[in-house]
Amino acid sequence: MTNPPKLFLIDGSSYIYRAFYAINRLTNAQGMPTNAVFGFLQMIRKILDQEKPDHMAMVFDAKGPTFRHEMFDAYKAHRPPMPDDLVIQLPFIKEISRCYGLPILEKEGVEADDIIATLAKEAEARGFEVVMVSGDKDLMQLISPHIRMWDTMKDQIFDLEKVRERFGSGPERIIDIMALAGDSSDNVPGVPGIGEKTAVKLIQTYGSLDHLLEESTAITPPKLKEKLLQNKEQALLSRTLVTLDTRVALELSLEDLAVRPKDQTRLRELFKELGFKKFLDDLGEDVLPRPALDYRGISEWEELVVFCREIKKAGRVSLDLETTSEDPMRAEVVGISLAFEEGRAVYVPVGHAYLGVPEQLPLEKVFGLLREILEDRTITKIGQNIKYEWIILRRYGLPYQGEAFDTMIASYLLNPSRRTHNLNQIAQDYLNRKMITYREVVGSGPKAKNFSEVPIDQAVTYSAEDAEVTLACRNKLLPLLEQEGLDDLFLKMEMPLVPVLAEMEMHGVRLDSEALARFSKEVENRLFHLEEQIYHLSGERFNINSSQQLGYILFEKLNLPQGKKTKGKTRFSTDAEVLKDLVPLHPLAAEVWNYRTLSKLKSTYIDALPKLVLARTGRLHTSFNQTITATGRLSSSEPNLQNIPVRTEEGRRIRQAFIPEQGWEMLSADYSQIELRILAHYSEDLTLVTAFQEGQDIHTRTAAELFHCLPAQVTPDMRRQAKVINFGILYGMSAFGLAKELGISNREAQDRIDQYFLRYQGVKQYIEDTLAETRRTRMVNTLFNRRRHIEDINSSNRAVRQFAERTAINTPIQGTAADLIKLAMIRIQEKLHQEKMASRMLLQVHDELVFEVPPGESALLKNLVRETMEGVLTLRVPLLVQISEGNNWADLK
Repeated sequence: MTNPPKLFLIDGSSYIYRAFYAINRLTNAQGMPTNAVFGFLQMIRKILDQEKPDHMAMVFDAKGPTFRHEMFDAYKAHRPPMPDDLVIQLPFIKEISRCYGLPILEKEGVEADDIIATLAKEAEARGFEVVMVSGDKDLMQLISPHIRMWDTMKDQIFDLEKVRERFGSGPERIIDIMALAGDSSDNVPGVPGIGEKTAVKLIQTYGSLDHLLEESTAITPPKLKEKLLQNKEQALLSRTLVTLDTRVALELSLEDLAVRPKDQTRLRELFKELGFKKFLDDLGEDVLPRPALDYRGISEWEELVVFCREIKKAGRVSLDLETTSEDPMRAEVVGISLAFEEGRAVYVPVGHAYLGVPEQLPLEKVFGLLREILEDRTITKIGQNIKYEWIILRRYGLPYQGEAFDTMIASYLLNPSRRTHNLNQIAQDYLNRKMITYREVVGSGPKAKNFSEVPIDQAVTYSAEDAEVTLACRNKLLPLLEQEGLDDLFLKMEMPLVPVLAEMEMHGVRLDSEALARFSKEVENRLFHLEEQIYHLSGERFNINSSQQLGYILFEKLNLPQGKKTKGKTRFSTDAEVLKDLVPLHPLAAEVWNYRTLSKLKSTYIDALPKLVLARTGRLHTSFNQTITATGRLSSSEPNLQNIPVRTEEGRRIRQAFIPEQGWEMLSADYSQIELRILAHYSEDLTLVTAFQEGQDIHTRTAAELFHCLPAQVTPDMRRQAKVINFGILYGMSAFGLAKELGISNREAQDRIDQYFLRYQGVKQYIEDTLAETRRTRMVNTLFNRRRHIEDINSSNRAVRQFAERTAINTPIQGTAADLIKLAMIRIQEKLHQEKMASRMLLQVHDELVFEVPPGESALLKNLVRETMEGVLTLRVPLLVQISEGNNWADLK
């Protein structure tokens, strides 16, 4: 006996709304909301994988009124229009359905529930087992021995038994119960004052709505009787509204609902666009024919010579190094992979130390041959994160000259909001190729191998693929950069910056480790006294680092106002925001705040920095990242030197440990109020432009405007408030945020903002124009055409939309500031080389550049740096650079 065929009918319209509101907000790399698509996709995969249906269909409501609207004008009248964030997801939901081989059903003038009802009853009559995928109780009236409802979001099955448990009767009486209770979601009126429990009891007692209405004159209590008599016609109308039509004329047969093979190629494209990496990985190997690949190892000298001749003829080379470390200052070369055409690459092992490896060429001899290629400016050098190879090759004495193309940077410029730009991701995005991962080759955890221990055949395949795929990605990315108008930014700013950053990283910065060791002991003593003070104030000893124990002390023992709860809502949060609000209320909160701040500085910087000093150089070598921030700012990592506090005593003590070469000095060049000057340029606000052109203090000028006084009458507190407002406007600060920052009421804060815009009307117009243009294009640009997509600018979610608006206002300004200092760094480095100066650029921290200067070069360097930074771009207002000198980093402010 064969099993009956299965038909799954998915209530698409209902499900996408539920997924949209139930699933925490998700976005793809462009910021497009994807939560409804994600939930919908999970549901489809769950059904297909678990149930393996024979037939399946997605059913949606069509636009326009139905017969129910004609019967009752108010039917679904209170429903708001579909949120914009859901509207843009709907096409993806429908296309994914098609790609999974599922037909989409919708019919003008007919609701999805009626289509489901028609198909369910027809399928039942033909021997199908029917599952309606929905959580809508309207569909429960269809449940029978062969028709069930499955709410996949709650993973609940509704069959005859479950219906009887809930309604006290079979599915045939659900429409009578709903006729009395109504349905608020569809605006079905029912009988006012009668809820579902009362309706169930009445139908259980009288058997049906018709019998109930016939006996209504005898019903008690009197109030219930009165409600039924007054609303008899409304109850009958409600029953008609909730009764599903099982005879909709459909131009298809059940055979048309058979599940078809999925379109993996198109699904890959969709999953890439949506950023669904896990779903993409689950598709398995690419169904597209892979290119013919010629990957081989080279251990013969003549063979390598011939390959290098071909590279010179092609005029391009993709080079990838396999090494012993991710830190380019510590890495030793194990092998070199090279490619100059798609589908072909070689791997040259030079440091594999295990049995079974063919004879390896000496590293020095291989590098001697490669020098000709690396020095040849007519040969384009291609790589993924070229800075890594640049530093290693320079350590081995090899130059890296001529035009270069970094696929990581190209990917970043095309999509700066994407979180990752590793080669695997780029290959998936632009080549539809899934690469071998490093972890697959070396393993993970304690048993992970060094690359030099990887079998040679695996090493060849993995490393050659890196070089060949990088070349192929370059061939895809270059025309896209040109098409998007990003080629100038790439070729004239980002790529020339690579060697500048590489030189800074290689040189590093000198650290006084002994000074930090002394400071560590001081801090350790201060932490001990803070602990004792915290125990005294709390009245007991506890684990200060335990959020749960601290929460008990603060909110239960001391009964302080309870702030937000943690994500799981199992205990109260004691994060920085909560503690900050508690500081004025109890001294314990202030001491815990001080303890946490000091403890974090000790572990992150005071104790950690000396351990990172490279013994070979005696210096600290940070890494500057070009592809992390969406605005274009550089970031610093391993260690992050951009987050060391500037204004605290502890931060100053840490910076004191950053020292120059013996007998040298340090010099800092800092753009003065660069973002406000760029705002003046963008907005063309007359007051703002005039203030900068005349060299006025902009915060004093703003204070005078806001407080209606002369600049000479501005007090330090008035200037402080004006400074907060100036930068707050720049970052889209709300009245609530300003009130919190200044310690004033929301109304006072709004008055301050209104006064600001009254005085700086050009700024107000800039903000309005920027938001209008961003809503139209969903993108913002810097003065150098750096782009950032802002999809959420039209979000129906107020908080999400406001964040997008703040981003739209600030990104052109902050991004332009980032571009200016990058361009200045490139030009300064060029001049240092041209003048053959010994001075070195050490650090870039936001708007500041830090240099190390030998005796006799200070005056020349100051002039060179000031002239370059202030002249890097002509704006409507002058750029101003503040320069300071000292014996350590802390002295430079």
